[in-house]
Amino acid sequence: MVSKYHWLSVADGREKTRLLEALVFQGATEPMVREVAQGLIRGTNRNDHWERLARLHRFVRDSVDYHREPVEQFQSPSLTLERGGDCDDLVLLLAALAWSLRYPWRIRAVGNPRDPHHYSLELGWPAADEPHGNERTRWIHAEPSVAATFGESAEQAAQRGAML
Repeated sequence: MVSKYHWLSVADGREKTRLLEALVFQGATEPMVREVAQGLIRGTNRNDHWERLARLHRFVRDSVDYHREPVEQFQSPSLTLERGGDCDDLVLLLAALAWSLRYPWRIRAVGNPRDPHHYSLELGWPAADEPHGNERTRWIHAEPSVAATFGESAEQAAQRGAML
């Protein structure tokens, strides 16, 4: 059985980002994650990538509880679905949902790369076999832990007054 928690013992933000990226692949294979992703896109046109990705974003932003952690830890996306999490947990969940449908993703560390104060995400389309996209990939901001619209970066949301 895969552990639901991953305790943070990393040297810096770059190492944390690499760990998050590795956990996306694990999370995308969790049956609950795949089922939720498929349910969210049910009824959409196969070629309406914007709407499919926007549904994933809205679900995580609006339906998964955000809360700060007293001690940094990573948790599996299925546990985040059940209990909520902080910004890196929500990014991990959203990336795993997207990757379970084969949509590319990139995690963004916001602030100092050695000690970021926030993690955000970009999602790509069309679906691909390369998790970080290719030359055809179109990228869009998908900030899941503040009141950002689909396509709005964490920095843009903060400028208009959304909390970071």
